[in-house]
This record gives sequence, structure tokens and C-alpha cells, in this order.
Amino acid sequence: MGIETIVKNEKLSIIQSHIMDMMPIFVDICKKEKIRYYMIGGTLLGAVRHKGFIPWDDDIDIGMERDDYDIFLKVCEKYLPDYMRLRTYWDDSYHHFYWARIVDTRYHIKRMGSVRERQEELWIDILPLDGMPSGKIAFKLHKWKLQASRLVYHLSCFDKVNVQRPGRPLVHRIIIKFLLFSRLWKFFTLLDTKKSLDRIDKLLKKNPVEKSGCVMDYMGSTKGFPPVFPLDKFREPILYPFEDMQLMGPSDADFYLRSIYHDYMTLPAEHDRNVHAEKLVETVDEGMEE
Repeated sequence: MGIETIVKNEKLSIIQSHIMDMMPIFVDICKKEKIRYYMIGGTLLGAVRHKGFIPWDDDIDIGMERDDYDIFLKVCEKYLPDYMRLRTYWDDSYHHFYWARIVDTRYHIKRMGSVRERQEELWIDILPLDGMPSGKIAFKLHKWKLQASRLVYHLSCFDKVNVQRPGRPLVHRIIIKFLLFSRLWKFFTLLDTKKSLDRIDKLLKKNPVEKSGCVMDYMGSTKGFPPVFPLDKFREPILYPFEDMQLMGPSDADFYLRSIYHDYMTLPAEHDRNVHAEKLVETVDEGMEE
């Protein structure tokens, strides 16, 4: 997940600036529709550690509890200006991710970290937060079903996976190298991506957040199965400074960030920083998927 660039720092700040131009529109929608949202992942880390973007990163990840997420998808388009769109995996666009995005169609990112280069519109990721069953056996069974379904999904769109992303678990790196070397990924991309995401969607919706008392960002995780947080560590969202705005985040940011990043206030070594392999382009190439 993320807007990935290999261009100079001044270009990176332009990308960040364009994303920040989108944020007041997003926040206004949430205020008008009384939707709870949370900065999550590297966005919350940036807010706490840098008061904005992580210097070598340039994306914004927003989480919403499933009920709020569904409401947002229903209402957001009526508020968006002409140059912005909602993208979901079930629409007819190039979008192949499970989570939704609001995009600025005036700017595009050439993604070069995967097997096949492609372009995507400048975006903000909107990710659903879901629950898990409470019993140990039910938890493990549900986890296994989710992991198996996600593997099928990743195989189905392997040519779009960022194979250069640092910090992946060892088993993931071994699988990626094997698929690249053997070229078996070409066979797996014949699988139906949208059907695999439908299966994941049904699984994730089986455990409502209110009933389960916990919350997780399942599809946004790149390091195996994500941490599952007690609901009281998220609610109620509070404001954190992010660049020139105040954005909502989990009520216990320290607990959340330690669960994911451990010693999160210490900067990672340069080779572990998630510097991405993409660049900004101003117009759509003729070959862009629709």
C-alpha cells in the first residue's frame, strides 16, 4: 500500500502536497456524515513521530470500522469534486485492491516495484476495520481461512505485487523469489482476482466489531497476520497533528504503534526504510488500464 517514488525530494514534497489537498475534502465528508475514521499504519506513526508524513514515505492510510466504511462508500461520491473518484475492487477500473480509495484523477503514479509497470491515480487508501471470533479454536480457524484466501488473492494479481517492498516476513520473501525464478506466477494470474476478494469480503464481515469487541486491519497488513486490538484501544478517536491539519487516530496511539513497530520512536536503518519505486506523472498514458 502507498504512493511510491524514486524521484528527487522536491518531487516527493509535491506528491505529499497533492495528497494533503485531498484531505480536507475527505475530513469534511466524515464530519457531515458523522463517520469515525482513524489514521493507521505509517500514517499514524508519521503523525506521532514526525507530526506529518514520514520523510521517506508519501501515502495516507485511513481505517474505518466496517459499519462506517460501508456508509462512507455509499455517500462519498456525492461530495467529491469532478476531478476526484471513489475506487473499489468491484468497479470497472484498474483497481485491484480489497480496500477502497479516493483518487485525484489529475495526477498519476507510475508503479515500478512490481513485475509489470502500470499507472494508478493519486490516492488516499480507505481500509475497513473488522473483528475476529473470541474463542481460541474459532479464532484459529477463521485466521486460517483468511490467510488461505489472501494467498489466492495475491497469487491472482502477482504481477501487480510490489516485490521490492522491504520488511516482508522471510516466508513471503522465499515464496516471491520462487515464483519469480520459476515464472509460475504467470499461471496463477489466470485466477479471478475479484472472486478471491469476494471470498475475503464474506469472511471479514462475519465478525462485527461491536460483537467481537476487537478490531484489526486485515488486508492492509504486509507482515503476516495483523495485530488484533481491543476495541477500547481505538475508541473514541482523538486528534493528532498531521502537517497543517488535525486528523483522527486511535485513542491509544502508543499501544497501537508498539504492537506494530515496537520501538517506534527510533528511526529504522536506511536499508529498512520503505522507500518506494514509483514516480509521479501528470497525465494518463494511453496504456493505462481502465
